[in-house]
Amino acid sequence: MSYNIISGDSHVDLRFMPETIFVDNAEPSMVDKMPYVVETENGKRWMATGTDLGLAGHQTDKNTFSAEMDYRHKRMLDGGFFGDVDKGYHPTNAELRIRDQEKDGVEAEVLYGLLRVGKQLNDRVQVNEIFRIYNDWAAQFCKANPDRFAGLACVPNHDPNAASLELERSARIGLKGADFGVGGSGRPIYHKDWEILWQTANDTGLPISFHTTGLIPMKAGSDEGAEYDGVFHNVRTVLFQLSGAEFVTSTIISGICERYPNFKFVLGECGVSWLPYVLDRMDHECDGMKGLTMKPSEYWTRQGYTTFQYEPVAGDFIPMIGPDNVIWGSDYPHQDGVWPDSLKVIEECLGRIDPEQKRKVICENTAKLYDFKL
Repeated sequence: MSYNIISGDSHVDLRFMPETIFVDNAEPSMVDKMPYVVETENGKRWMATGTDLGLAGHQTDKNTFSAEMDYRHKRMLDGGFFGDVDKGYHPTNAELRIRDQEKDGVEAEVLYGLLRVGKQLNDRVQVNEIFRIYNDWAAQFCKANPDRFAGLACVPNHDPNAASLELERSARIGLKGADFGVGGSGRPIYHKDWEILWQTANDTGLPISFHTTGLIPMKAGSDEGAEYDGVFHNVRTVLFQLSGAEFVTSTIISGICERYPNFKFVLGECGVSWLPYVLDRMDHECDGMKGLTMKPSEYWTRQGYTTFQYEPVAGDFIPMIGPDNVIWGSDYPHQDGVWPDSLKVIEECLGRIDPEQKRKVICENTAKLYDFKL
């Protein structure tokens, strides 16, 4: 298959998973702890051991704080995303998902999975089992259409040994990388306990993604929170990508890249424009730091990537961080993504840069990292 555009950051999400998949595939002792769908007065919800895990299916919470989000929802509605419900949910139905790719001008996608579940549930064994079931499903989903999909494993963010073992298993079953949820992990990226995971990533060649889940700004007191909900939401939305600054700094100055030169990491949905500043700061503050034999920015060039979806100034900053280190993604099927307008967005963000550099960002870098055959 020939490629012109590959989305390096797309999603599946719990809400679109088959409703009985976890109960049907769990070990007998874990069935009662698995996520399941319930009907409520506000529609279907995923639940597990008394915890509400969020919406199920195509329904959506109306966003009353952002006109842009309302517009994106309308574009998805106009594009037919909420149709064909008799066939299933678009993100987890290969036929419908490929049709949505074609409508968007995208030939293939990298699929992120259950980003929030590891943060929502505290039972480690429960989370491990949920991730195992999801990873098995993702591997089968992608194997059926390997030219179209590359799946990322969900690895536990609370147990280094379990994370390492699941990463090894994920490589064996054909997944192409893994997502590690930094938020809620209990240990920073630079903690020595995670060494076994970075070693396994180095040995398997599977890149590790640190997908942003956003900075958490200060909130007003609970007695007056509603008054400020709109401001809080938009502060968090504007700063959403900037958690990547912690991820990249922690990864590089802790020496992970020095110790494991085959280790690759991705700042999922973290954007582009802030990176030149952070790389420069690392070079200024940490050059010559014990355990580093290169400048921090040189480790970035050798081993790091970032993804973005809509960033009109990205083209101005890509030369500063390297066209080989930037990946575009549509963020489908998220409401803050750009489907079905990816071609328009790509032109707006990258229309001014050198065509060879543009092709790297929208196709070649993702193909190389996740093993799509050009």
